[in-house]
Amino acid sequence: MDHELFWMSGSPYAWRVQLALEYKGVPYASHRMDSGSQENRSPAFLELNPRGKVPVLKTGGAALYESVAIIAFLDRAHPDVPLFGETAQEHGRIWQRVSEFENYTRDLFDVEIVRPLLRGYAKDDPEAMRVSAARVYDALGWMEQTLSITPYLAGDDITAADIVALPNIQMLRRVAVRPEAIAMALGLEDLSVRLPALGAWLARVETMRGYDAAYPPHW
Repeated sequence: MDHELFWMSGSPYAWRVQLALEYKGVPYASHRMDSGSQENRSPAFLELNPRGKVPVLKTGGAALYESVAIIAFLDRAHPDVPLFGETAQEHGRIWQRVSEFENYTRDLFDVEIVRPLLRGYAKDDPEAMRVSAARVYDALGWMEQTLSITPYLAGDDITAADIVALPNIQMLRRVAVRPEAIAMALGLEDLSVRLPALGAWLARVETMRGYDAAYPPHW
């Protein structure tokens, strides 16, 4: 089964799929796209994904997009290193954790912290940024509590839940140390100190198989 991955460096959603591929040891052809030249808006790419977003995984004549869907496909196609568990109970728990992150955690810091800092409008309302930063710690509270009990988000092993959450958390950490974030006193630069269980989890997942190979090259 031949896979082709279309991705952009720094996209946390593409990074999820790269982590899954590398962790599973699945070979694939890599197509890094240039956002500056809007390759993702080209007619050829829009045939693969009419939404014009990465990642896209092409397998044979079929193209699949949406990062979690791609990871689920890969887990079914290459089950030797399971990411969605081996029992019905494990499968349900992992999907629960994925859904908790996607529905109640990611959007808060992605929309209210990461995008304003990356796109240059955070300084327009520093007080709103500080309020959002305080809410980030609340949104990450369930992860801190979970990781104080188990080493990974869905138990004793790395699963899709960890692979889904990791890139977005790393993006948050990356923007939190920007000079403008420090100047606004967002208090997110010491995330691993204030959330020690989360910090320990980050240290563990950064040693996972394939992490270095999938790491965004421009970072």
